[in-house]
Amino acid sequence: MKKLILFLFIALFFTTSCENNDYSIEYIDDEVKQDFSISSLVIDRNRVAATSHVSFSVSIETALSVDATVTVASKNMCGGPISHLAETSTGTALIKAGDTTGTGSIFFADLNEEYYPIPYDGLSDCASFDVTGIALSEGDDPYVAAPLSVSTTLTAPNPDYMGDADDDAVMISMDWKNPSANDFDMYVTDTVDYSFFESAETGDRFEGDFFDNDSDVYYPAPDGVYLVWYAPYIQEAADVPAEIYFTHPVTGVVDVVSFVSANGTADWPPTPVATITKTTDAEGNMSYEIAAY
Repeated sequence: MKKLILFLFIALFFTTSCENNDYSIEYIDDEVKQDFSISSLVIDRNRVAATSHVSFSVSIETALSVDATVTVASKNMCGGPISHLAETSTGTALIKAGDTTGTGSIFFADLNEEYYPIPYDGLSDCASFDVTGIALSEGDDPYVAAPLSVSTTLTAPNPDYMGDADDDAVMISMDWKNPSANDFDMYVTDTVDYSFFESAETGDRFEGDFFDNDSDVYYPAPDGVYLVWYAPYIQEAADVPAEIYFTHPVTGVVDVVSFVSANGTADWPPTPVATITKTTDAEGNMSYEIAAY
């Protein structure tokens, strides 16, 4: 009797498997494809740090009668011995029906492994933004006839000795061109009486600090607006470009503020270049908004 039951079970299994094989049918894209070109891809900055938030715009030559979603990928091939294994990320821009331009944003892809030191001038020929596809809200999606690619320069958001402090602190790192001839200092103050909350005067390639770290005596900093300043302790007789990277707690999002220290800038008083606006919600969660001064 047991053998008969086993036989019937096996027979039923094979009968069911043969009759229900929809899962094995390969997907066939039967949409009618037409060539389509993206006329321009504009990135809001020509220097990007890994994981930093970057805005972009895409344009088409002729407006469409339906909405179009354009996908842009960031490709990061910078790194060490395995640099050929690129890291990627994607973002989208919506071009509304009747328009020819849309805007979007993307978090630039991370390095495939740690790479230090990245010079201020950055790494070139190993990072890019690429238009990879377009989808229409109605009708058949077209091919992207001529994929558009924009090369970019990868920069370092912070020195290798800086790591995450805690779930609340904002990691701030300032970098500038030609550090062998220039030495900048950095400060964070409030906007009430300009009391110093942070100062960085190490004389190193980078100047950095953690704002609102739970080991700081002022922690937690009151909600409000704070100023980020720089002072050229030593500066060559030339304009010197610089950047400050703000890595947000928890999310790891990196905001970048760029500025130029003009030739002849006094070493004191310092010059404000960015603001940090702190907000704490009803549950005690702290957030920070970064903006150029």
